[in-house]
Amino acid sequence: MPGITLSREMGSQGDEIALAVAARLNLRLVGRDLINRAARQAGAPEVALAEIDELGLLDIKPSPAAFRLYHKTVSQVIHELAAIGDLLLVGRGGQVVLAASPAVLHVRVIAPRDLRIRRVQESAQLPPEVAAARIDASDRARANYLRRHHHTRLDNPRLYDLVLNTRQVSLETAVDLVCQAALGLVPARPRGLAKRETEGTA
Repeated sequence: MPGITLSREMGSQGDEIALAVAARLNLRLVGRDLINRAARQAGAPEVALAEIDELGLLDIKPSPAAFRLYHKTVSQVIHELAAIGDLLLVGRGGQVVLAASPAVLHVRVIAPRDLRIRRVQESAQLPPEVAAARIDASDRARANYLRRHHHTRLDNPRLYDLVLNTRQVSLETAVDLVCQAALGLVPARPRGLAKRETEGTA
């Protein structure tokens, strides 16, 4: 079974989609537990707290060395999990770490900001201004993670095979689309194969 990485905006229903896809395809759903596992292996528990604290409430600032060790360990753990197979990885830069891996589908789930605010407001029973602040803080934290660790933009479309905007796409339809794309995934050619074939026919 192909693996899946799923990047999502807060309030986009990405977490709900991940849960439903993992259940339907019988995949191991890995998310925040990966943060804790990597932090333990790296001996940097403060990084786990900092990464989980998207809203910046704890004001934890690990050292650059701790961040580097944590990031290296996260990548190692992701590759280990991907090698086992049947994986649905939520966040943690999986779309970059596994970019060269065959048979891995990279999904991004988005929605308009006003709709995301409304969803967070309703689900968490928050005033609209508080819901907006949470979404903005989450957006910054997730964008900063990819920029800091992978030197790329979170909204770079080349990182993804499938981008879903849940403004008009229902949760059920989104799950269907991800499952269909994953089951129909064509494994990528090994790196360098296309170049060698071109050279041989020149």
